Amino acid sequence: MFALTDNMLQKTKEWLNTRITLIASALAKAGFNQNSITILGFSLGVLASFFLASGSQMLAGLVIFVCGFFDMINGPLVRISRAQTKFGGVLDSFVNRYVDFMFIAGIFIGGLSEAGGLPGWMWCMLALSGSFMVSYTRARGEAAGSGNLDIGIAGRAERLLVLAITSLLGYARYGLALLVFMSHFTAFQRLLATKRRLG
Repeated sequence: MFALTDNMLQKTKEWLNTRITLIASALAKAGFNQNSITILGFSLGVLASFFLASGSQMLAGLVIFVCGFFDMINGPLVRISRAQTKFGGVLDSFVNRYVDFMFIAGIFIGGLSEAGGLPGWMWCMLALSGSFMVSYTRARGEAAGSGNLDIGIAGRAERLLVLAITSLLGYARYGLALLVFMSHFTAFQRLLATKRRLG
């Protein structure tokens, strides 16, 4: 079942990448670079977190969609413009972690985190740890020589999509709960993939 889900996600990613590459090409011609897209995405993330904190879930969802779009654009833009820098990659990862934190903080401050009888702070702590472990497991595994670990059901794009859709529908609290399960599951997927590859 999970293999089928991964296959469907991979095909969807390939379809999206084709369209995103066309948009990235246009942005590159317009003079946008890796760092400018990263900062723009960060600004949108801050705005979305303020909307979540104020309880404006629909507005937050719309902004998170746009934020996720710029997050997806960054990679293709770098490849097309051939202007990737080591610092640019570090800055992007650095900013993404802060944005992940701000989204969860916004949900907590806005009183949108309690679900299933568990207190909001617990969901937020689980979501934060899961989000960071997804990224950490990939970074540590790749550093150890596992190869590309951009796998699993909850990469950053998927997490942003879940949060955007549930916020638009007024169910950010359930989006947060879903992120908890998806992110921790993905972290273990990447850990097991690393074990298989490294032996």
